[in-house]
Amino acid sequence: MKPPKAFPENTKFQNLKKFQASPILYMKEAAAKYGSPVDLNLPIGKFALISDPDQAQHVLANNHGNYTKSNGYKQVALVLGNGLLTAEGDEWHQNRKMLQSSFHKTELRKLLPAVWQTGAQYISGLSSHDDLRLDTEMNGLTLTILLNSLIHSSDEEILTKMSDHVNFGQEFIVNRIRNPFKWPLWIPTQNHRRYHAMMADSNELIQRTIDERSAIYGSDIEDLLAVLLSKLDAEKDFIQIRDEILTFLVAGHETSSLGMTWTLHLLAHHPEIQDRLYEEVAELVTLEDLDLMNFSNLKYTGQVIKESMRMYPPIWNIVRKAKANDQLGACEIEAGYQLMNSIYELHHHADYWDDPDTFNPDRFETYDFKHKFQYLPFGGGPRFCIGNNFAIYEMTLLLVQFVRSFQLEPLSPKSIGFNPLLTLRPDQSVSVRLKCRK
Repeated sequence: MKPPKAFPENTKFQNLKKFQASPILYMKEAAAKYGSPVDLNLPIGKFALISDPDQAQHVLANNHGNYTKSNGYKQVALVLGNGLLTAEGDEWHQNRKMLQSSFHKTELRKLLPAVWQTGAQYISGLSSHDDLRLDTEMNGLTLTILLNSLIHSSDEEILTKMSDHVNFGQEFIVNRIRNPFKWPLWIPTQNHRRYHAMMADSNELIQRTIDERSAIYGSDIEDLLAVLLSKLDAEKDFIQIRDEILTFLVAGHETSSLGMTWTLHLLAHHPEIQDRLYEEVAELVTLEDLDLMNFSNLKYTGQVIKESMRMYPPIWNIVRKAKANDQLGACEIEAGYQLMNSIYELHHHADYWDDPDTFNPDRFETYDFKHKFQYLPFGGGPRFCIGNNFAIYEMTLLLVQFVRSFQLEPLSPKSIGFNPLLTLRPDQSVSVRLKCRK
């Protein structure tokens, strides 16, 4: 038994500079040279890259009890608190059980009219020959949908401030994760002052939302906030309510926002796939035209979304920390090792995907995968994303509305680099030109 081989043969700080410049390229090179697992040889801790489905299944599912959230989640918790994304052990189990019923398909279908209405209102404000910057527009649209659907709020101040908080919060978290030297938060740097202001704003905005809901006696609103208020005390448990709302607003809307951005970008560059998709959605004018039970009349739409999330997985990396020594392949993983399960690498692994860099929705016509952990757009194991169904529903409805109304023409290069923070963001603006279908 031996530890994973270190990559590459440079100093740790030289490697850190390359890793910070492009984590995905750095990890891709490491996997190509040494396979999986491979020690990433960084000064920010003992990190090994996992790019093999068997090994990912072992860490995330089969032996998940030996793996806890990585050290980086302490930085995530500075912004999101101790919600479902960061909680551990019994606390996580209790919170997951409390919220699970709200994310059953039958409950989520009750939210679809609000999603459809918000999307339709947005589409109605667009015109032929408009240039649409997808990365910013989809960010605002999906956050609006979540605010309308999960906490029934149309407060413009919440929308504006939460959008700013999401962007700054991600950069703040990732900068602390990737930096070996971290100043204590009490030191009044510019970033720290902005962080404290952001958290104070979040507390105030969420408190206002709770107060407004509590003032509606006998409200029959069914949403995430209603569930939280029915299970928790609005005053005593404010921090827990805040943490769960922040988690869903940040993590939930980012997945859908980036999923829509990358999907519309791909369609603009593949007019033949876009035309085939239009044939499926052209006559779906109202929400009632869709089969909301299983989207049986939107099979190709589903394939397009799945393939887009394969090529550009919004959650591109899941990190777990070994509590005790373990074995992966021929390597021994010592306690304390942090394992980067690269969703991006799994989704582009040439041993499991034919022509992995080609956008081909037909590969999802059937599910004859070689390994069930080769495709993990929402993670795997017991901590599989609770909001996966909502994200798919939302993207499906928005995609129907976009493609039925407009032909998309590319304005950005076909190949776009990455700015992988907690999510797989593009490193430049992503834009399309709209052309009315009718």
